[in-house]
Amino acid sequence: MHQQTPSQGHAPTHHQQQQQQQQQQRSVKRPRPVKSCTECRKRKLRCDRLCPCSQCQKSNRTCKYAVDHDSANLSDGSDSEMPEPARPAKRNCGPAMFSSGTPLPNNDSAYGAARNGDSTNATTLEELAMRMERLERHLMARSPVASETSGRLIAASSETIRGLTVKEGALRTRYHGQNSPRVLLNLFDEAKDFMANIHNVNGVRDTLVNFRRFHKALLDEYRKSLSPITVFVDSMMPVHKRMTDILPKKSVCDRLIDSYVDTSETIYRILHLPMFTEQYNLYWEGKLQSEYFLPQLLSLLSIASRFETKTKGLGNERAEGVHIPTACALVRTWLDSLRGKQLVEFAVLQVEVLLLHAQRMITPRIQDSWTSLGSIVRMAMTMGLHRDPSEFEPRVPVYLGEMRRRMWFTILDMDLHISLASNLPCLVRDGDFTCRPPRNLDDAELFPDMKDLPPSKPIDVVTDNQMQVYAAMTLGVRMKVAHMLNRIDTIRDYQEILDVGAKLERFLDDINYIFPRQGILSDAQKSKQWRSRVILDMHVRRPLLALYRPFAIGAPDAPAQISRAYLRSSMVIMKYLDELDPMLAHFQDIAEMYHQVLKRDIIQAALSVCFYIRSAVRPASDSSGLGSQALRMSPDSSDDYPSYNPENLVLWSPSRLISTVEKTLDLLIRNISGRDTKDVVCLSVVLNCVQKPEFQPEEAMQGLHMVLDRCLRATNMNLDNVPVAPPGGPVDGFQGDAYRHPHMPFMYQRNPVGVPAAVSDLDGWILWEGWE
Repeated sequence: MHQQTPSQGHAPTHHQQQQQQQQQQRSVKRPRPVKSCTECRKRKLRCDRLCPCSQCQKSNRTCKYAVDHDSANLSDGSDSEMPEPARPAKRNCGPAMFSSGTPLPNNDSAYGAARNGDSTNATTLEELAMRMERLERHLMARSPVASETSGRLIAASSETIRGLTVKEGALRTRYHGQNSPRVLLNLFDEAKDFMANIHNVNGVRDTLVNFRRFHKALLDEYRKSLSPITVFVDSMMPVHKRMTDILPKKSVCDRLIDSYVDTSETIYRILHLPMFTEQYNLYWEGKLQSEYFLPQLLSLLSIASRFETKTKGLGNERAEGVHIPTACALVRTWLDSLRGKQLVEFAVLQVEVLLLHAQRMITPRIQDSWTSLGSIVRMAMTMGLHRDPSEFEPRVPVYLGEMRRRMWFTILDMDLHISLASNLPCLVRDGDFTCRPPRNLDDAELFPDMKDLPPSKPIDVVTDNQMQVYAAMTLGVRMKVAHMLNRIDTIRDYQEILDVGAKLERFLDDINYIFPRQGILSDAQKSKQWRSRVILDMHVRRPLLALYRPFAIGAPDAPAQISRAYLRSSMVIMKYLDELDPMLAHFQDIAEMYHQVLKRDIIQAALSVCFYIRSAVRPASDSSGLGSQALRMSPDSSDDYPSYNPENLVLWSPSRLISTVEKTLDLLIRNISGRDTKDVVCLSVVLNCVQKPEFQPEEAMQGLHMVLDRCLRATNMNLDNVPVAPPGGPVDGFQGDAYRHPHMPFMYQRNPVGVPAAVSDLDGWILWEGWE
């Protein structure tokens, strides 16, 4: 039997009819718009599609283009002239066509069906349209404009968020964020008016002039101590020889190293202690070491000298420590001499971080440390520390991989701490790195030839790296706080703040579990455990305070739990020392360390508590209720006093708040140095202004005079020996900041012609320069 074709009289099959119709559909040309002008199209010339085109310009013809949707604007041979009903009907292939026994269409037929509006494709388009509609509804629900449940924009007072000081007619400016005491001073108008001598109180002028003389004498002495010793810095001897010359004897170095290990090398893990100890012993035996060891040793001794010497590392004698400015200058000279591949050595990065840590102890302004840290962060990234060492296996040995993790998280913690202190953005955000946290292991468990890392120990097991591991566990939430502070004007819901704050408070509770206050410990163990707990506590409490501060004292509708938590944390900072027995042998040394490390936090906490003291003493003046709601607490569910009204349960009494601030002021006066004068004066004036139901300028003046006498006794100075400050304008060139103007914070006042208003030689001295 032979096959019969359709030409032999047999009717074509259904599949053949479908193919014929598809060929007819493909033969029909669609109208194609023509972009050439009508003259070039008529003469079949190449048109450059300008108006007029070059062809029409050459022949002096009128250049015209067909209007859209005009038949003249369609290419020849198109089906534009075909009436719409005459077009071939589009066929829809139903599901029955793809039943069993019938071959499925190939890709071409499927594409043709989709192109011709097949129902199968229509179903897909409908599904996509529904998905797009759901996505739009989801985005609209989260949009700050369309959302009805997100609430209005939280309006924290601008005076508690940011400020700007101005020099030389705004040619030089300095930014101050919401953590600066300069910003917190805007909460106390009476204190600003008193320091500006608005009330013309007798004796205020003389007292402020004497304070200015005392401040200048103290500042001059401090600046001299920060100058490196010339004989070492300017010498032509090799830099390693000069480093050796300023080292103290071995017994002093041993004491300083022990102090460094117990304090700084706990949360900032920079060195591998067993290897460093081995190199240290070989150095004193006279054996040659690597060129990186001596800069590391000198930087380490500089950090410890700040806490372990009577001169705080600013004395020229080598009997008790090193001179920090000279040591830092020599280490910087050595770092500047490195070239090429030396700049990406891991040991060089260790020296850079140690040097930053040492310089931060004596740097007047924290913004300088923030700037220096930027180069260290980028140096670490160029070395690949932001990526986990496992991504580079087997190139990175196990030991060096763990040391890189420790170093990277040390840099991240420094970045977060310095950024919060300077009120500037973090240099690294969450998501910019993939490096995993280090493990909770002792340094003795790490050695260069190891093949595998031991498993990490539980967090409650004490190791050399326990504190850094716990800090790394909290790092993500703390970094989120820094990001939220930079977009504080866009926060629309208090719940976001409360959620992050609740996580930080849980972290604080866990610290008490890791370092319990109970137990039979020796005095040395108590001191060490107290230092560990306070260091770790402050790393978590600083972000909490920074997150709550602009709302606790700036937003009238802030939830009460924010104000309560803020006041409670402020009191905790000022009462750290109450946990220790004053009769401990090293209590005074611990108190001095507490002052040096937490001085900025102490001042911020004291000024914040003064805000709540005013609310407690003068309830009528607290129109917004910001302070009163923090002074009250609700009973827990376990309380046995159901008859008590929760609104009458006072958590902090005014007398207790005042006594706590007075103790803090006394601590600041006993350890006053350098640039501390302005902080002491402002805290004293603010406290005198808020502790009585009515402000009495005469009493404030007497209290300020008593503070001056105490400052002179603490520094063994006499006003008779203090040079008189030159009369005239400000000593540092700052314009008079208009702190006393309630509606223009941090902007200097101007007279009607736009010239900065004159400031007397005593009224504004405390308002000119920065607080650092």
